[in-house]
This record gives sequence, structure tokens and C-alpha cells, in this order.
Amino acid sequence: MNFENVLEGMLTLFIYSTLEGWSRYSWTFIDATSDGPVIGGSAFFSIFIVIFILIGSFFSIDLFGAVLAFHYDIALRKNKNKYLSDE
Repeated sequence: MNFENVLEGMLTLFIYSTLEGWSRYSWTFIDATSDGPVIGGSAFFSIFIVIFILIGSFFSIDLFGAVLAFHYDIALRKNKNKYLSDE
């Protein structure tokens, strides 16, 4: 996992957004510096990870709630119109 090209970067961000195995990759990125691996070398990336996970989880929960409410409204309208007829 790295950010050297767009596809690898998108895959890395997808892993962070799904929260599956993100901690394993986080320590690798936090310890990476331009001079080589240093334990806790990049505090900036740890801040980026936290912000990305908070914003990503907020949008995914918001999107899930919006889709759920939309389909509930459609089902409610279909059910209501089922018993009301012009006859």
C-alpha cells in the first residue's frame, strides 16, 4: 500500500474508508519518512488518517441513512396507495 500512483492511493483510501485492516497500514505510513523508517516519524499522516476516517464514516453513515429513508418513503407510499382505490 502506497500513494505512488493513483490506483494504489485509491485502494489505500478504500481500505481506510471500510475500516478493514486500516491499523496495519497506518503504522507503516506513520513510521515512513524521507530518510527511512523512523518510529512515530510522521505525525501529519496520523492526523490525516483520523480526519479521513471521521469524515469518511460520517458520509457513509449519512448516505446509508438517506438511502434507507428514501426506500422507506417509497414503500410507505406504495402500501398506502394499495388500499386506497377510486372504485
